Amino acid sequence: MYISRMAVVFIFLVLYGFGMALGQSNNSEKIDPGIASLDTVWQTVNEFHYDSTFGGVDWQEIHDRYRKLADKAENDDALIKLMNDMLRELKVSHYSVFRLDKKAGSGSPLLSGGSIGIDLRLLGDDAVITYMDPDFPAAKVGMKPGYVIKSINGVPVQEMIDEAAGRPVPHSNERSRINNICDKIVKHCFGQLGDTVAITYEDEAGLSHDVKLQMRQRDNGTKIAEEFPTVYVDFKSEKLNEDIGYIYFSAVIPPADSLFVEAMKAMGDIRGLIIDIRGNPGGMHEIGESIASKLLSKSTLFSVFRYRDSTVEVTVEPDPPIFEGPVAILIDVMNGSASERFSGCMQSVGRATIIGERSPGVVGPSDMKKLPNGATLMYLVAQSLTPDGIVLEGRGVIPDITVPLDGTALLEGRDTQIERAIEYLESELD
Repeated sequence: MYISRMAVVFIFLVLYGFGMALGQSNNSEKIDPGIASLDTVWQTVNEFHYDSTFGGVDWQEIHDRYRKLADKAENDDALIKLMNDMLRELKVSHYSVFRLDKKAGSGSPLLSGGSIGIDLRLLGDDAVITYMDPDFPAAKVGMKPGYVIKSINGVPVQEMIDEAAGRPVPHSNERSRINNICDKIVKHCFGQLGDTVAITYEDEAGLSHDVKLQMRQRDNGTKIAEEFPTVYVDFKSEKLNEDIGYIYFSAVIPPADSLFVEAMKAMGDIRGLIIDIRGNPGGMHEIGESIASKLLSKSTLFSVFRYRDSTVEVTVEPDPPIFEGPVAILIDVMNGSASERFSGCMQSVGRATIIGERSPGVVGPSDMKKLPNGATLMYLVAQSLTPDGIVLEGRGVIPDITVPLDGTALLEGRDTQIERAIEYLESELD
């Protein structure tokens, strides 16, 4: 198997899992669990990292240096930060140490049952609303796409931007920086049912408004395994015109695949399809393959995973009924992991045209392990490649047609990326 268990694998957002039990030491001498955790993190990477050269860094020297620093760590938070600093020396994604309880309450869109119903992106220096769910609280008070969020719970957005911009990320590219900032802001718009959030926003006339919104329950909560928390997938499908269908899903986890099949059946007479995965942090690679199986008419080498001592080729078999019309996939800087793999491989095999903005390049697969101090380690187990040999980590997915979002168009009720996808599909159908 190229994924060692049914695990959701996007760093910073999908941070929970069922850790593998650690064996008990035969040494009767008690070992500090924090120090033992750092040693376990180092040893796990030493054993499983796909590159035996560790990208050219001296992994043993790094262990010795951080081991000395660990003796001086004042508390658990300081030690976890130290372990993450050590992992960042590898300069790749899908390495992280975290406390599950803290991550579960962090406002992750994947884990939160409540929402005010908006999405946003950083356009220039502004946090701009890019999507509104008409059934959720934000739309009910008159907020619209194109409006600018100025503060959340009394904290100026500019302050959040400055703080998030200083956080370390796996890759020092502009896309990762923007992803990091948007993630920080978006999390305030999610929580639990009944939570409230105070927002100050600016409308099209530059007028400021203060609102206090109570979060509404989201649909499609799923337990992908008994030991996992409930995860949530936002899903939308509709016919944009007589020929073109549109499907959006917010994560590559169940029930996105079954909902995709139902939507395709409901739009059975369409000739072109837009798959919108903008903002999708990833999830389970198998779900992306399941969706691809509905779009590929023959057995197809879909991707490659490169492990330390082996290479695994992943072939997707067609699962009728197959949609054979042209496909456009929308991506942006908020994509990650399994959503990048899905879009990059669909592009590589020539089955979809990618439209939007280049993704950051944070691609697994990864696994999870419980540490002696009770924290959880997520660690990379393979390098992900497209079938034509492109390494997605760090590079990301480069659109065939690059189209940025436009704040003025959003105020007019227009999404420039969807418009360009429609234009492309209509040209293909003609």
